[in-house]
Amino acid sequence: MTEQFRPSVRARRVARTLQRWRERIGMKGIEAAKLLGCSHAKISRIEHCVQPASPIDVLGFAIAYKVDDKERDALFELAHRAKDRGWWEEFGKEELFEAALDYVELESEACLVRSFTIDLVPGLFQTPEYTEALVRASRPHVSEEVVERRIEARRERQSLLERDKPLRVEAVFNEVVLRQVVGGPGVMRRQLEHLVELAERPNVMIQVIPFSAGAHPAMGSVFNILSFEQEHYDDVLYIESLAYGFSPEDQEAVDAYTLNFVGLQETALDADASAKMIAEAADSL
Repeated sequence: MTEQFRPSVRARRVARTLQRWRERIGMKGIEAAKLLGCSHAKISRIEHCVQPASPIDVLGFAIAYKVDDKERDALFELAHRAKDRGWWEEFGKEELFEAALDYVELESEACLVRSFTIDLVPGLFQTPEYTEALVRASRPHVSEEVVERRIEARRERQSLLERDKPLRVEAVFNEVVLRQVVGGPGVMRRQLEHLVELAERPNVMIQVIPFSAGAHPAMGSVFNILSFEQEHYDDVLYIESLAYGFSPEDQEAVDAYTLNFVGLQETALDADASAKMIAEAADSL
C-alpha cells in the first residue's frame, strides 16, 4: 500500500510562496500554465501542496513570474530542504500530535520564539524529571515507552538552544509556574534552578508575572509566536490546548497576539527581578 503523502511545513511554505508570486503580478492560474507550458491542474496541485514543488519547478516559476534572485534562491533552497526528514518524523501521534509535529518543524527553522504559558514551564526549558511528571499525570495513562519517547522529543527540541546559532527565546509565565510543585519538591527545585541557569544565557530571556500584578494581557491564553530570519517569512502564531494546536493565518490575529505579548513583557518583572524570584522559590523547597 502506498504511503499517504503528508506535506511538511517547508513544502507548504514553498506552495504558499509560489501562489503568492503568481497573485502578486495579477496572473491567473490558467495564464501561468500557458506561460510555463504545463497543465492548469499541475499549477493547482503544486499551489495546494497536493504535489510537492521540486527545486526545478521553483526556478521555472521564478523566471515566469520575474522574481528577484534573492527571493528565488531562498525558495530554491527551501524546496531542496523540504524533502529532508526531521527528527520529529520519527515520533508517532502518541508522542506528538499532528499540529505539534508542524510546530516543532517550524520551531527548528525559527530564530526567535516568544512564549507565554500560564501554569507550566515552557517545553524548551523543562528538565527530564519535570517532563516525566507531566506525562505521568496525563489521562489516559500512557506506557513507559511513550513516557520515554516524550522526554526524548523534549530533549531534541531543547537542542535548538545549543546549536551554533542558538534559538533565541523570550518567555513570560505566571508566578503560579513557580508555586505549582510538579513531581515533588526535589524535582521542582531542580527545575527552578535550571531556569535560573538558562536565564543567564544571552539567547534566553525569562520574565515572571507576579500574583501582585493583577489582571494582565492575554489572561487565559497560552501561545507561542515564531519569527524567522528570512525577510519574506511571516511570523507564525501557535495556540495549543490539551490535545490540539493550530496556527491562525489571519495576520490580524498574529498582530494582536504580538501586541499582547509586548504588554505581558511590560507587566512582568524584568529579567533580573524574575531570576531572583525563581531562585527564592527554589530555595523555599
